[in-house]
Amino acid sequence: MISIPDCIHVLESFIARSGAGLRRTWLPACVHGRVYSNLITLRAGLSPQQELVTLVHELTHWLAHREARCGMDCTLFEYEAEAVEALVMARLGLPHSTVDSELYPGRPTDNLLAASVARVIWASGRICGALGVEAETRVLEAQTAIDLEAATGKEVVLEYEQHGMGDFLGLPEPL
Repeated sequence: MISIPDCIHVLESFIARSGAGLRRTWLPACVHGRVYSNLITLRAGLSPQQELVTLVHELTHWLAHREARCGMDCTLFEYEAEAVEALVMARLGLPHSTVDSELYPGRPTDNLLAASVARVIWASGRICGALGVEAETRVLEAQTAIDLEAATGKEVVLEYEQHGMGDFLGLPEPL
């Protein structure tokens, strides 16, 4: 198993080779890190464990979200970065709140949309590859197909029982 300081050093080198910058500086207590353009910023004074998790999280944003179009859901990007954190920490054999908590049963990619799962697998693969560990490849399973019928101009409401959430789809033409 690779040590946390070694993981941090390897990721620092990976970031530099990839064309991004990394700095540690003062950030508000509630902010562990952020990405702006090609600069990843970490809050100075984090514990090594916090720094590694934050570095993986922000590196995920830089790898997978820097080309995102305006209007993309930032909350979705946070879920994706947290899923990558969980996958990478699991591959390193290190604790992570999402993996080790009863609040989050199942795998980190459960309940993510297929496009999000693809970004999570890709980003975690790049980060695990940089760390010299094999990435998890069993997280993507086929999603259940659904039959959908709706009249033109009507809304279809999709409800997610597990989370008590819903979304709607307005159809301009029949499916």
